[in-house]
Amino acid sequence: MSDILSWIWLSTKFPIASSSIDALMTHFDYNADAVYNASSDDYLVVSGLDAKYIDALNNKSLDDSREIFDWCTENDVGLLPYDSRFYPQRLRDIEKAPILLYYRGRLINFDDNVCIALVGTRRMTDYGKREGYRIARDLILGGAVVVSGMARGIDTICHRGALDAGGYTVAVLGCGIDKVYPPENDYIMDEIARTGLVLTEFKPFTPPIGSNFPIRNRIISGLSLGTLVVEADSKSGAMITAKYAEKQGRDIFSIPGNVGELNSIGTNRLLKKGAKIVTGALDMLEEYEYIYPHRIRIENLPAFMPKFSSSGSTSVSKVSSPKKPITSNAPNEQDFLNDGKASDSLPFTEEIKLTKESKEIKETKKVKEVKKKASTEDTVKKAPVRDTSSLNETEKKIYDLFPEDRNISADEIARTGIPVGIVLQNLTMLEIKGFIKTLPGGVFTKA
Repeated sequence: MSDILSWIWLSTKFPIASSSIDALMTHFDYNADAVYNASSDDYLVVSGLDAKYIDALNNKSLDDSREIFDWCTENDVGLLPYDSRFYPQRLRDIEKAPILLYYRGRLINFDDNVCIALVGTRRMTDYGKREGYRIARDLILGGAVVVSGMARGIDTICHRGALDAGGYTVAVLGCGIDKVYPPENDYIMDEIARTGLVLTEFKPFTPPIGSNFPIRNRIISGLSLGTLVVEADSKSGAMITAKYAEKQGRDIFSIPGNVGELNSIGTNRLLKKGAKIVTGALDMLEEYEYIYPHRIRIENLPAFMPKFSSSGSTSVSKVSSPKKPITSNAPNEQDFLNDGKASDSLPFTEEIKLTKESKEIKETKKVKEVKKKASTEDTVKKAPVRDTSSLNETEKKIYDLFPEDRNISADEIARTGIPVGIVLQNLTMLEIKGFIKTLPGGVFTKA
């Protein structure tokens, strides 16, 4: 295994997803130390290596690499080089695989898990919001891992659904691990890092510029067995992720939308091209339950009903042929639990264990009817009192700020001292759970 400083040094010499680095790594058999120790003459004979990078490779200073390594050590950021036994084989199999990944959170054995990418537009509708949340939640309940990009809109709501189900979700960033983008997602990013994984191939301090996001999408699809496009127009970045999934030989799923709706153009187009139609998590989990029986728990899905044949035995349908779990020369689950490191450099934390109890979600209870109180003149009807036991502490705090007689804006709530990012996230959840409604003009009212 090459020295971690050699990997950091090499990763800074090329643009992300450069074809030249692919050529170089192939020539040197993915040995970063060999690349570092090579001479200018050695580089000149590499087929496919752009000559403009040779001067950079001839600079052998490790000062910048040590600075990055020290920063990662001080900030509890892990480094996962290409030759680590914890590096997912699924990523090694893709074109222009990242040679070094930075991460916060808990690594799992991705090759032994059913990872599903959920992506979609930043400008989601109520339909996309509801379905993205529901399907992400149910995927977790069924034993899968949700992978997305933590962008505004569909990505965020899918991460939220996964977290609320007590599950493991992966956010792949288009910037450095020290950056939060969009900035209002600082709360959810910390939550993902505590129970899941935040991942990026961009070195620390890299800003979230627009060109970074299409490149990172190949990692979202590459980590996953299948990609679900929840809601997208024809130019959405989610369609780029679907294209990567197709090139990588992964399954493509799509949620149907209303004909003529802007956010349904992309998803309906995928269905016309052969993507599998999805109306619920079961449609995807069925594809993998017989290949990953130790992971998938379809019986945990809400309203699950097993299918029985006339003979009384449960029916087994033929599934498609996604990649089988990778076992040769790959770390098993116990390695992840016992090994003290994720690389030769930084500590690696224990894999999260999803228990049945942690997967359960409390459903919103029915509204309690308030008894009518008779007076001497007439009967006064009080406003219905909502049972808020299904809300978390922050959601209940924000809901209690809603007046009975008028609408309220997010800015008004934020002026009480709650950060605006947290306000927006929890308003979204309150709407999904049926406690509030969004009105024209960016204001909210109790439902």
